[in-house]
Amino acid sequence: MAVLTIFSAAYLLYLIITHQFQYTYVWNYSSTDLPINLLISTFYAGQEGSFHLWAFLMAVLGVFLLSYMTNKDSTADQANKYEPLVMGVFALIQVFLLFILIIKSPYLFVWESFPNDVQIGFVPPDGRGLNPLLQNFWMTIHPPILFTGFSSLAIPFSFAIAALIKNKYDKWMKLAMPWTLFAGMVLGLGIMLGGYWAYGVLGWGGYWAWDPVENSSFVPWLIIVAGIHSMIAEEKLGKYKKTSLLLCILAFAAVLYSTFLTRSGILGDASVHSFVDPGYEVYLFLIIFLSLFVGGGFGLILFRLKNLRSIKTEKQSELFSRETALFVGVVTISAAALIVAVGTSAPLIFKGTVDPAFYNRFNLPLAILIAAINGFSILLKWKHSEEKKFLKSLYIPLIVTGVVTLTLVIVGVRDLLIALLAAAAFFALFINAEMAFRIFMRNRIKAGPYIAHIGLMLLFLGIIGSARYSEEENISLPLNSTKEVLGYNLTYKGATPIPGDEQKYHFNVIVEKDGKGFLLQPIMYYSEYSEGVMKNPDIANLFVKDLYLSPMSLETNQDFAMEDMGTLKKGEEKMIHGMNVKFVDVDMSKFNRESLDEEGKENIMGADLEVTMPDGSKQMVKALQKFSPEGMQNIPVKINPDDDMTFYLLKMGVSGETTIDIAVVDESKPKEEAPETLVLTASIKPFINLVWAGTVVMVLGFYFSLLSRYRKLKVKKTEKAV
Repeated sequence: MAVLTIFSAAYLLYLIITHQFQYTYVWNYSSTDLPINLLISTFYAGQEGSFHLWAFLMAVLGVFLLSYMTNKDSTADQANKYEPLVMGVFALIQVFLLFILIIKSPYLFVWESFPNDVQIGFVPPDGRGLNPLLQNFWMTIHPPILFTGFSSLAIPFSFAIAALIKNKYDKWMKLAMPWTLFAGMVLGLGIMLGGYWAYGVLGWGGYWAWDPVENSSFVPWLIIVAGIHSMIAEEKLGKYKKTSLLLCILAFAAVLYSTFLTRSGILGDASVHSFVDPGYEVYLFLIIFLSLFVGGGFGLILFRLKNLRSIKTEKQSELFSRETALFVGVVTISAAALIVAVGTSAPLIFKGTVDPAFYNRFNLPLAILIAAINGFSILLKWKHSEEKKFLKSLYIPLIVTGVVTLTLVIVGVRDLLIALLAAAAFFALFINAEMAFRIFMRNRIKAGPYIAHIGLMLLFLGIIGSARYSEEENISLPLNSTKEVLGYNLTYKGATPIPGDEQKYHFNVIVEKDGKGFLLQPIMYYSEYSEGVMKNPDIANLFVKDLYLSPMSLETNQDFAMEDMGTLKKGEEKMIHGMNVKFVDVDMSKFNRESLDEEGKENIMGADLEVTMPDGSKQMVKALQKFSPEGMQNIPVKINPDDDMTFYLLKMGVSGETTIDIAVVDESKPKEEAPETLVLTASIKPFINLVWAGTVVMVLGFYFSLLSRYRKLKVKKTEKAV
């Protein structure tokens, strides 16, 4: 089965590389103008190909798993061997994936897909091409790594099911641990590679949007991380069998659930990443797939409940112990997974998605707890800790944390919860760094867990800096004019076609500060594939921060001169043509949200402006903007009919802080032709390098831990052989 799956994948890749456009899948996602790396990435651009990628990776992992089981499980007698059951469960999952490929085959001919449109034997001269957003190096490696993570979660699941069927729980965890660490490492890397791609390509300035599809890969990762910690506790104390088994089963269940969410079409209106409705057969099969494996796993746990009870020892662990801290940590990580899962499932419950603020509000306190518990747990003993010794070990980390946190407060951190998260992250970082250094000097791979924790804390600090303290400003840059933005002088020097791709343009912006300058080149072009303008940002990595330029539009014949326009936050004032204009509030009195979904209906949004005239008198103006099937229209408004000044509402931003773009035109002046103007969003992302560095460090920590576990198994086998 594995050989056939690998052969099938190789054959599909051959069809893609050789441009066999008579196959609908090849025609739908590739074209002759794509370079080889992007042609390869078209393999998994659609539903059929991504299921095939998953099946292919399962087959490859299955080959390694079989070799691993043959090697590590070979000394066991037949009654204690896990290999038949583990490989059996793993193979059954593979069978289900292959069955989906039969329903949703990538090998249909175009005349089978479009029987009424093309004749048998028709071969399109070229394909439709690949979505421009996916034409990026990181998108060529992100999906394979993410799907390797998904596939590898089937392995601890298979071990857990095998242990439950055998009703033996003394060995499964040791055999499964290296694979569980591998799954956590690869899935975490895959998730963050997706974030890196989003940051560098999509242009909205972030790397995580709490998109339901993003969340659906994050939930399994959180659960398997909780599972790893539970398994460590089980290994040390002989307890938490149920928890470890449950979390290994839940992690894979979350993968199947996320597959159902993203492939069933349910999230079609809720996520830009979601696939479209695959059809009734696939929808039904996904439900069967999910129900069988998840129901089977939970059913087995219930069936074996009596056998899974921990044996009580005379000396139980005290409240003041690493065991307690680890258990609270597992519960906290699981709670975070539950919150994300509930928010992600919102489209199943009601129409629409949960606001990102929901995730931030509930997960921020949990992140503080996770960091703090991690720091304390490292200093505690497993069952009993001497109070005086423990308190003494806290002195230096707490003093250093206090000094650093106080410094952050002095330089501008005013949010209490953010300050607590920073303090908890620094606290855990210091403790783990000290522990990792000591162990690393003796045996580097044994420092893996502490290195992974260091990576996570760096990630937390990077998120605080780049997400909470990011600065952003919209700006219009007329050709060859210089404007100061966020402390930098920006000069737009015009657009130039990209060498080798004349359809795309670099929009050249000279950035200067303190006598030094560099060039940033955000990209804009019209995509026939998307039937719209595609925009890619350009980023200057300045070590402690990024300067991020995201193009919005190019205006060549503006209706308004630059001095006519202004952007105002709610309550903000700005001088325009000698008048002080204040944005008082949004006016929604003529706005009907229900009519948004009704075809042909008009809607009007407004902004109340307080205008202080040159003579000191104040007037109220209601600037209006109309939405209709014909498009958006700026409605001219005057204070008095005979006035020369006309007010326009150009744009209203309600995502985050409410802002408006307005124009005030002096009709008495002759209209001057406006120069070519680049409109862009400039932003500063402090300490974003910590996000990427933290990811690399965390992955290294996982890798060292995995290596340590694998060698440990090898040593034990050698000892038995002797």
